[in-house]
Amino acid sequence: HYTPPAGRAREEFLRDLCEQGLKRRFGSPIGSEVRQRLEHELATISKMGFVSYFLIVWDFIHFAKDKGIPVGPGRGSAAGSLVSYLLGITELDPLKYNLLFERFLNPERVGLPDIDIDFCFERRQEVIDYVTNKYGKANVAQIITFGTMLARAVIRDVGRVMDVSYAEVDRIAKLVPAELGITLEDALKTDELKNLYENDATVHKLLDTAKDLEGLSRHASVHAAGVVISDKPLDEYMPLSKIDEDTLTSGYSMKALEKIGLLKMDFLGLRTLTVIAEAIKIIKRTKEEEIDIDLIPLDDKKTFELLAGAQTIGVFQLESAGMRDLLKKLNPTRFEELIALLALYRPGPIGSGMLNDFIQRKHGLKPIAYDHPRLEKILKDTYGIMVYQEQVMQIASELAGFSMAQADLLRRAMAKKIPEEMDSQRQKFVDGAVAQKIDRRIATKVFDLIDYFSGYGFNRSHSAAYAVISYRTAYLKSNYPVEFMTALLTSEKENTDKVVEYVKECHRMGLTVRNPNVNDSFSKFTVEDRQTIRFGLLAVKNVGQGAIDSIVDARQKSGPFKSLEDLCGRVDLRLVNKKVLESLIKCGSMDCFELLRSQMMSMLQECLDQSAKAHKDRSSGQFSFFDALDGENGFSRARIKAPDIKEWPELQLLAFEKEILGFYVSGHPLARYEHLLKRFASCSIANLTSRRDSEEISMVGLINKIKMTTTRAKGEKMAILKIEDLSGMVEAIVFPNAYKQVSRHIIVNNVVLARGKLNLKEDMPKIMVSDITPIDEAYRMISSINIDLCGLNQSILATLRQKLTLSPGKVPVYLHLDSESNRRLKILVSQDLFVNPRQELFNEIEELLGEERFLLTF
Repeated sequence: HYTPPAGRAREEFLRDLCEQGLKRRFGSPIGSEVRQRLEHELATISKMGFVSYFLIVWDFIHFAKDKGIPVGPGRGSAAGSLVSYLLGITELDPLKYNLLFERFLNPERVGLPDIDIDFCFERRQEVIDYVTNKYGKANVAQIITFGTMLARAVIRDVGRVMDVSYAEVDRIAKLVPAELGITLEDALKTDELKNLYENDATVHKLLDTAKDLEGLSRHASVHAAGVVISDKPLDEYMPLSKIDEDTLTSGYSMKALEKIGLLKMDFLGLRTLTVIAEAIKIIKRTKEEEIDIDLIPLDDKKTFELLAGAQTIGVFQLESAGMRDLLKKLNPTRFEELIALLALYRPGPIGSGMLNDFIQRKHGLKPIAYDHPRLEKILKDTYGIMVYQEQVMQIASELAGFSMAQADLLRRAMAKKIPEEMDSQRQKFVDGAVAQKIDRRIATKVFDLIDYFSGYGFNRSHSAAYAVISYRTAYLKSNYPVEFMTALLTSEKENTDKVVEYVKECHRMGLTVRNPNVNDSFSKFTVEDRQTIRFGLLAVKNVGQGAIDSIVDARQKSGPFKSLEDLCGRVDLRLVNKKVLESLIKCGSMDCFELLRSQMMSMLQECLDQSAKAHKDRSSGQFSFFDALDGENGFSRARIKAPDIKEWPELQLLAFEKEILGFYVSGHPLARYEHLLKRFASCSIANLTSRRDSEEISMVGLINKIKMTTTRAKGEKMAILKIEDLSGMVEAIVFPNAYKQVSRHIIVNNVVLARGKLNLKEDMPKIMVSDITPIDEAYRMISSINIDLCGLNQSILATLRQKLTLSPGKVPVYLHLDSESNRRLKILVSQDLFVNPRQELFNEIEELLGEERFLLTF
């Protein structure tokens, strides 16, 4: 129970807060529609006994905002509540966006309200701590959740116990379609798995056992968001569970807690809110602009240009390739279309054609028709298509005279698809529509449409609330690109794959991401100028916050470091230890000292020994003549001579950068093979998803990681590789038969030509490798070279002949020419012009003719 200040009644306190919200949100005078909606909601909340619930949520959100902790604009059906909007729980005007209170709280359907709140990912725990302190440690706990054995996972678990080989279990598990919520019973309806089940005794036994175990609890963990709050110590209501030494949770899961009447809240950590807050701070610091993200215009031209161009890497909910493709097709021009897009981008609407229908109607390629004139005002924003559950409720109210509470019961009945309930609701709807002077035939047709669309309908309140976050990130990216990308990189500093993706996006946007630098970098990524971002030191492997603080403090106290010795002499070597310094050298953070990285690594131990001795001498009061010259802050002059050695080989330099930063900064080991990627590879890694499952492909890439394993059945060796090209990374499986043939070529950092079968059955593509060839040996696989000379001046033949002569070999060359009768001729050159395939020759021919006139066959 919430206790208001100064002994006031809860209902009175809630009303006062709402009145303050009215003035803040709507000014004065207050319109009759707003006033009536508020009175209706307050009466319902009071009648259902949820006044304390709203005040508790208001209280901890008020605390978060007061402490500068970013809070989301709302999510779920709570966005349909005007009271939530007035209290600052949500940030979307429910009247403006046709969001319905009864979708959230229905007096005719008793159930606990459910307000899910998004908080800044990094500061969410502060809000949980506040609630724990306010209501008592014994009264508050995070909620337990039970992981269950789902279709694919249970096959793998049972297969492991039955000692079926990894390769075989993997093959069976992948035959289960990658669909959300699929069961083994559903999966066995597919031909391939069904055939295997019926004809293989081992598979039959495995799947029968798996079916018995499917759905059972597998393990317990802490729910990502759920917190339970009680009026008395929780152990008076239920058992508690100790997940680990420091974590106590409820012993009941979320649904069981609701059944015994306890108050459950969702405190969700959303990284995007952290990004938005960080971007706003950066904008204030670099541009001296104050941005109130709640007040940005929802019709910004730059934002919609970015959305229409699908430049949405880093934009909330709009990053995926499928969503970007959809944005190009839709070309959104209004915020309402963004709401619809988030609601429609789901398997149901996509598979049913609703999504495609929506796009065609938007562009005038399909007519927009309404079965009754009263439907237009409800469906106009969605081009005559029922996209939202709220639209179903409004139609029931407008055409059949249902109250909103009755309309919500209709929505729920449709979701459950219980035949008897549906028949009852159909009768009520048609009779109600006839009473409203609507033709029975039209009323029946409209109900049939509602019945069809209700299976795909989405919660408009939830979609609208999330569209706000999507729009805000798109707004910041389009209007403040360097600041937004800096915040985005900082938020993902520990996720190497995301950092790589976002650095790539920066380059596409024309922004430069500079190497980390001990004289310029801070803990986070920082803006250096309008087009430049400086890498943050916290994203450097092995460099912790303590080491960074020591480096930055020393730099701010006495200016930039002048040398490696100077840095070692001025930082705390207990924090900035040898491992930290080695990492900083390897990734190029000390290139500002104008020495080779190999030289600095060779000098490092002597620098550390000298610095340690100097610190010891100082602490014992011994000062030398040189200390007096150099000042007490360290070594401004280089007193250790750099050894006369060469820099590490290029591949070693790049490998160190990749090891420490997660990606290549100075270049890429594959850059010099870029032409070969085009010549030898049938597809880049980034485009694998656009190919067919089981298609034979070839790709040129660098072996990034190797995991050796053995099959369970025979103990045969096999390997799981990570192979990368210039566009991305893919997992490659080398099964025993192939492994025996190619094992000598499986070496980390080897550039290879890998061939095999593409597997698209899982979320991420995989290659089932049949052959691996070192790239230098791949030239030997070329069977002929084809050169297209059609339409070119014949004088070019002399130059081409000269180039072929300089590279004699055994590979035939075919020239494609125009004849006098305009027929294309394919002419084999004389044997003395056969060539030795090598990159230099390819480069020369391309420079002469262009790459599109030059084709290799294998």
